[in-house]
Amino acid sequence: MDSIIILVCLLGIVCALITIFLNINLVVKIVLKKSQRKDDMHLFYYRFTMDIFFGFCLLSYIVFILLSMEGPSFMGEYRNLIVYLALPWSNFAACRSLIALAIATERVVAAYFPMTFRSRRDRIPNLAILFVAVGFGLSEEIVLFEFCSYNMVIPQSCRVFGCAVNKCFYNFWTIHKTVIFCLIVLMSILLSVKLFIWNHLKHGKSNSQLSKANRLALLDTITVLLFDFLPSFCGSMWPTAPMFSFDNVGPYNAVGKVTGCAIESIVVSTVLIFRSSKTQEKMSSSVRKTTIPKLSSRNSKPNIHI
Repeated sequence: MDSIIILVCLLGIVCALITIFLNINLVVKIVLKKSQRKDDMHLFYYRFTMDIFFGFCLLSYIVFILLSMEGPSFMGEYRNLIVYLALPWSNFAACRSLIALAIATERVVAAYFPMTFRSRRDRIPNLAILFVAVGFGLSEEIVLFEFCSYNMVIPQSCRVFGCAVNKCFYNFWTIHKTVIFCLIVLMSILLSVKLFIWNHLKHGKSNSQLSKANRLALLDTITVLLFDFLPSFCGSMWPTAPMFSFDNVGPYNAVGKVTGCAIESIVVSTVLIFRSSKTQEKMSSSVRKTTIPKLSSRNSKPNIHI
């Protein structure tokens, strides 16, 4: 079983590094450049920055799990680090899920009520949404230590966060994840129906000019479904199954999250950076082709026959 846990941890380390470096690239090339930013993408920009810290926190957590497997005595002396290193990435994951819900809700309102969205969107500042999401993420500590009265009793065979916390917090963790995900799926279904009607029925044919914000919102729903909600749901529905046991498989919840983040980072980088650069190259080349004939026609002299 240790070999399976090591493979899961190595996958998590690779995906965490991909998430960190690609999101740093997105922040440097888009978020920090005012000319590249767009008004309907600000919530995505918050998430790019958040994923950098999420990747770092998760990377330290997974490295600790690998070190604890190599040195059991080290694990026995610093067993509390399972919780202290896991809480930061869990906070960022909860914060990220709430921002994903805000993105999906924003896209639905923009699709169904475009005029109202344009005139009243500024009444809810993006910073207010960020502060609410951060507060929601930090509330996990309050729930764990105050509401659930957790006293750091960790089983001897436990190596990951899921089996280190008590049942009260694990139920809270599962319930809030399920509620947020169901709302995200509902918003994504509404958005998909609206986009299908707009692109196929109203125009009579498929319209490829789908905004990047809508595409990224739908992508976010798919990654949350496959790599975030599904592992947690399976683990809560079949807790006694060996393939969903933390002791047998390792931190599959955390690795599933960061795997989804890595895939999403790759797709987002392709859409926002690489394709946009190719589009700019095509536009510049077309501009050159149109300007060169005009210049040549101006410089050419008419042939006068006497």
